[in-house]
Amino acid sequence: MAEKSGSKVGKVLAVTAGVTLAVGATYCATCAYIFTKVFKRKKNPSYLEFSNSLITKKDNDLWFDNVEKSNVEIVSYDGYKLSGTLIQQPTDNYVIVFHAYDFFGTQVLDVPKRFYDEGYNCLVVDQRAYGASEGDYTTLGWKEHYDCVDWIDFIIKQNPNAKIVLHGTSLGGATVLNATGEFLPSNVVCAISDCAFTSIEDLLKYQIKRFIKVPFGALVPGVNLLCKSKMNFNLYEANTLRQVKQSSTPTLFLHGELDSFVPFEMVFDLFYACTAEKELCTFQESKHAESFLDSKYFDKIFEFVNTHLNKE
Repeated sequence: MAEKSGSKVGKVLAVTAGVTLAVGATYCATCAYIFTKVFKRKKNPSYLEFSNSLITKKDNDLWFDNVEKSNVEIVSYDGYKLSGTLIQQPTDNYVIVFHAYDFFGTQVLDVPKRFYDEGYNCLVVDQRAYGASEGDYTTLGWKEHYDCVDWIDFIIKQNPNAKIVLHGTSLGGATVLNATGEFLPSNVVCAISDCAFTSIEDLLKYQIKRFIKVPFGALVPGVNLLCKSKMNFNLYEANTLRQVKQSSTPTLFLHGELDSFVPFEMVFDLFYACTAEKELCTFQESKHAESFLDSKYFDKIFEFVNTHLNKE
């Protein structure tokens, strides 16, 4: 009888161990999938089809091909070569343009071309792990915000009288907002954030619930462990909401109301948390990173920018 009982216990333990191993393997595989999907450098930008379909693409590409420009580089604080395109004209006004997630700098040129037409020098950067810039992983605007500060310094070294506008979309918006939480030189006139997110944790929580439909709280430690081991990055530190609470840079918050990638509600959290001068504008018919297609988009931007340029 004792033998049979022991045999049953052994079977239960074996089944339990098997289930535990299977759950553990599934957990690790899911975390690895999320990490790779979100943070790993993409060989081909996903939004290429979107940019090719833009009615402005032909005119923008013609402008870019013929405008006077130069390739520029800096080295990030952690040793990566970062690439950008500087489009210059005789003015002290500059815009630094930070692209969206899964784009590269010059893939969508509507923002730099419009600023150029308004008389600005335009620095269009490839963020780390995108385009011609080095790096195997994006950190969704966190390490990138230190790169933003370095790009600002790059311009000021060229022109100490520079008046700089920061413009970022999606990933670029998070980059810009995170940068405003640092001590920025007075050359930075204002910042424009289009469809940024409150934190990486919040964004992943939303995306995992939407696509994988499992509790995020159980997965985030595993994803964060991979972040730490692969790129020396703690995603809990990457909190844009906290950064805007420290900001003194006038900021325009923009967001499309039909955004299904970054929840529309996040723009209100960011706006109300921001301690700097600020304005908010939303676009009723716009999806994620597509608000620039709205006719009032650039009108609002230059109304805001000119107000703060004229204060200088």
